[in-house]
Amino acid sequence: EITANSNDPTWQIQFPGIPALNFAKRDLPSFVLPSSSDKYSFALPSFKEQLETLDAEKMKPKVMVNTFDVLEPHALKSIDKYELIGVGPLIPSAPSDKSFGGDLFEKSDDNNVELWLNSKPESSVVYVSFGSILKLPKAQMEEIAKGLLESDRPFLWVIRINEDKKNEEEKEKLSCLDELEKIGKIVPWCSQLEVLTHPSIGCFVSHCGWNSTLESLSSGVPVVAFPQWTDQGTNAKLIEDVWKSGVRVRGLGGDGVVESGEIKRCIEEVMDGGGKSRELRVNAREWKCLAREAMDENGSSSNNLKAFLEQN
Repeated sequence: EITANSNDPTWQIQFPGIPALNFAKRDLPSFVLPSSSDKYSFALPSFKEQLETLDAEKMKPKVMVNTFDVLEPHALKSIDKYELIGVGPLIPSAPSDKSFGGDLFEKSDDNNVELWLNSKPESSVVYVSFGSILKLPKAQMEEIAKGLLESDRPFLWVIRINEDKKNEEEKEKLSCLDELEKIGKIVPWCSQLEVLTHPSIGCFVSHCGWNSTLESLSSGVPVVAFPQWTDQGTNAKLIEDVWKSGVRVRGLGGDGVVESGEIKRCIEEVMDGGGKSRELRVNAREWKCLAREAMDENGSSSNNLKAFLEQN
């Protein structure tokens, strides 16, 4: 069905075991679409091989999943032949755990970031990060920069250094860099969990990778969902329509670039203090409480893990 309809923008699909939720093409993992040029298209054969290995087991396979029971109750029960066990969210229990996040790129001065955040009012800062792998095209970076300027809110933007193109650094510099630095801070790296748990953070503009999604939920920070590839569109769908802890950018142009006006609209919807903004913030804080409850000593994920260890 996906192969036959993937080029139809009006087509939707509903998955067994996940009621009352229709997925459009943009909501599906990019590697399942036949027209995709996704460089991670190898993932689908790999997943198939993993499932075939599980199917070959004589006993009902048990699979530990980085989620928690109340977050995805239907998904965890949707595959009868496997026992899916929620043991997440698998993030450090304390923000001071600096081993989290993987120090793959040049670090910023964490003390300077913290001091800068300390100088900002509660829930006033827009945090922007697209993960440690993705490098956005220059045209999209310029639109994000314009959107931040138009919002005129303090921001912390992680732009990782491209080690292979340092000689092109001047060419790739944002056209409005001087104006940006007057209202926000741009860093090559930061401890994301420490940033998200800082009281000054009011919004997370995210690519919606699963780790970042769990971190935003666990920190109680509402999201501007800006998915790019792999599972990120699916995560963005859940953030907006199921967990209701964020809004998703729309209006891709012919070149696939989201324009500054749409970026500003989404930031304001989360940050302006209106009815929608308050609803998102309440929902995000509720998920924060539920995530912590799951990981408490007698929470669902802790109990699931204990039961697994006792049975094996």
